[in-house]
Amino acid sequence: MLEINNLQYRIGTFSLGPLSITVERGEYVALTGPSGCGKSLLLELICGMRRPNSGSISIEGKDIENLKTRELPVSMLFQDYALFPNMTVAKNIAFPLEVLKLDNQKIKESVETIAKEFSIEQHLNRYPNSLSGGEKQRVALARAIIKRPSILLLDEPLSALDSDLREEAIDVLIKIKSRDITIIHVTHDRNEIVRLADREINLKGSSNHNFGT
Repeated sequence: MLEINNLQYRIGTFSLGPLSITVERGEYVALTGPSGCGKSLLLELICGMRRPNSGSISIEGKDIENLKTRELPVSMLFQDYALFPNMTVAKNIAFPLEVLKLDNQKIKESVETIAKEFSIEQHLNRYPNSLSGGEKQRVALARAIIKRPSILLLDEPLSALDSDLREEAIDVLIKIKSRDITIIHVTHDRNEIVRLADREINLKGSSNHNFGT
């Protein structure tokens, strides 16, 4: 469970919050609102990239202020995927496990398993600049969930894809949704919201809509 209590963050003349949100384990939430309202900023606060001025963020009952970055059970997929250009696909996917200092054989097996699941096993020795947009997205998603996070944060991950690749990506996200991972997905696309989300939270309008699943 993700609990955000009276969160407030200020940067320059912009202020986010005070904001209180509870997201249940395994829930898929679409985070919407006009550009510049703080959607991406909220994701950065949840994953510990920024610290709030006041309020708290708790995951499974633990305040993230008391956790080291590597201990946070959170992964984030950026809009540009943020793959390391000087690393192979295999090394990109393995990176979160290497940070955790897992056994090399365990890392290798985990990478091979998730690569097969995402149909990218044939690309493991390639570099990101040789991949298509859809392939990059699958690599980035594989890297994001390989450490089995409790929460997956998605910052408009489908916005750069054409319609065919977007449909493929939605199918992949539906599979990830079945893993009982809490997902918060920033998007402006109504099709993504209806097909993927259990609930929509609109930051600016303070609206909260549930969708049948």
